Amino acid sequence: MYRVVTQYRDQGSSRPVKEYGPWHDSRPNAEHWAEVLRGMGYVVEIQSQGSGAMAEQDDNHMLAAALANMA
Repeated sequence: MYRVVTQYRDQGSSRPVKEYGPWHDSRPNAEHWAEVLRGMGYVVEIQSQGSGAMAEQDDNHMLAAALANMA
């Protein structure tokens, strides 16, 4: 499963905003929508369902290790 993540700047505060699109069953389908959004001026990336969960687990593990070293 793949989804398109768009990023743009909020006009009121100029802070970056990330929006996560729906999951697609194939990468070519997600790439199609990424190209459509790129054509509209969005900065996009394609995220796979496995990659986000693994990255989040790695971040939590690194945080826990850093906090343990501080004690």
